[in-house]
Amino acid sequence: MAENAVLGSSTGSTAGDKVYYDPYLREIVKNPYPVYRRLRQEAPLYYNEKYDFYAVSRYSDVQKCFLDHETFISGRGGILELIKENVQMPPGTFIFEDPPQHTVHRRIVQRIFAPKRMAALEEQIREMTKKHMAELAHRDEFDFIGDVGGQIPMRVIGMLLGIPEEDFQEVRRITDSKLVTEEGKPVDYSAGLNIEQDFERYVHWRRENPSDDVITELLNVEFTDENGVERKLSIEELTTFVNLLAGAGNETTNRLIGWMAKSLAENPDQRRELVANPALIPQAIEEALRLEPPPPHVGRYVAKDVVIQGQTVPAGSTILLLVGSANHDDEVFPDPEQFNMHRERPRHMTFGHGIHTCIGNVLARMEARVVFEELLKQIPDWDVDLELANLSSTSTVRGWETLPTYRNEAGKQKLRANAAAKVAAEAKAKAEAGSKAPASVEGKWTVTVKGPTGPMDSSLELATVNGALGGTQAGDGNVDPIDSITYNPANGEIEWINKIKKPMKLKLTFKGVVEGDTMTGKVKTGFMGAFPFTAVKA
Repeated sequence: MAENAVLGSSTGSTAGDKVYYDPYLREIVKNPYPVYRRLRQEAPLYYNEKYDFYAVSRYSDVQKCFLDHETFISGRGGILELIKENVQMPPGTFIFEDPPQHTVHRRIVQRIFAPKRMAALEEQIREMTKKHMAELAHRDEFDFIGDVGGQIPMRVIGMLLGIPEEDFQEVRRITDSKLVTEEGKPVDYSAGLNIEQDFERYVHWRRENPSDDVITELLNVEFTDENGVERKLSIEELTTFVNLLAGAGNETTNRLIGWMAKSLAENPDQRRELVANPALIPQAIEEALRLEPPPPHVGRYVAKDVVIQGQTVPAGSTILLLVGSANHDDEVFPDPEQFNMHRERPRHMTFGHGIHTCIGNVLARMEARVVFEELLKQIPDWDVDLELANLSSTSTVRGWETLPTYRNEAGKQKLRANAAAKVAAEAKAKAEAGSKAPASVEGKWTVTVKGPTGPMDSSLELATVNGALGGTQAGDGNVDPIDSITYNPANGEIEWINKIKKPMKLKLTFKGVVEGDTMTGKVKTGFMGAFPFTAVKA
């Protein structure tokens, strides 16, 4: 579905009622800035009864909350769902830690972004980017996310960490799958965070195959922990470090590149200035970060009673620091809705403030600078087709999933033709699937999930009891009743939920299509991500 509504208006109210802010409401996510404006004016300290959280929207309040890390703590998480569910953080989740543990772990991670390493990495990024842009320069159309934002940051973080090149796409798939949310629904963290599992195999591989990369360095680093013990990182800590670095390194820069591409397409005069004077690119990057911050908000747990805007926020509360709103506070940024790379500005809040300032901001800024320095040399002008673009469905990171781009009329027409062909192909595939869909899915199925550590099999047995479809799913010696299941024989679409209890508590949501005696689809596994599955009827 096209996301041209992102340029429209969303006031965050119903029938003239009080301002309403909901981080899961798609209408607001598309264009949150009218709601932010109302919050700053009408409810600078806002309380959402439905999800039980507070929010601050003015620049000064967001800045104060970031700086007061003893009142607004990170140890319960930085995401609303994590804080509300009191999820146990795996060791090494340094972005969700408080001093002294945070201080120790951050000091280790800072070594990764040492100037010498960043300088060497920049040379590699530039050579890779030059080749990539030379290929795009021969095309009339491309996608700024699929062909640029979704490629270069993924490869950079892979090179930095020491992940084999053939697995770069897997890095992107893992990080993307963990961020997608459904309309109006929080992310499901019922299984905990579980972030250490996806990258453990890379850590073990590097332990057997050391090299000049971050994983190898982290395997060998020795430090004094918060308890005064001299030691090395545990495998759990190290793999969590790698997971966090991969996710942040891929997502933030990807979204930044997309927003900057859109801003420059809409402000061709400023883009021409950058072509003539590339030294201005860092200023343009800062303005893009201010105008459209990839993290729209950051969560904090309130450790003690605190007064904000004359009201007491009680200890034990959850509060969202609305970064996107702070960056658009017209008391601080004149004409905040406009992209102006020449503005005299105080610091934006996109990378946070204080002890939890995003540790990867140096890398993100450097990557974006190199990308646009090389891009503008070979592709000095472009337009984006917002009618064909898609905004990501996520409440934690805001950015483009697709951003179709064209350089001339031929490119625009090709984009439209490709989009029409895709719609026709999807309709045909759906019709064909419907014609192959069986009247019933009752019986025994062998379900195979392609997980991060290899294929995993389970047995699915479905039957109709008292007019309702239900069943069980068994694997690893455990048998669990299906929580709910729906099947549409008209098109073959099937969805079921299995809430397993062993070896860990986990909610599995399977969505797929049935054709004859086979199924294909994806299973969503909470914060662990989504993985493809197939099933064959016995």
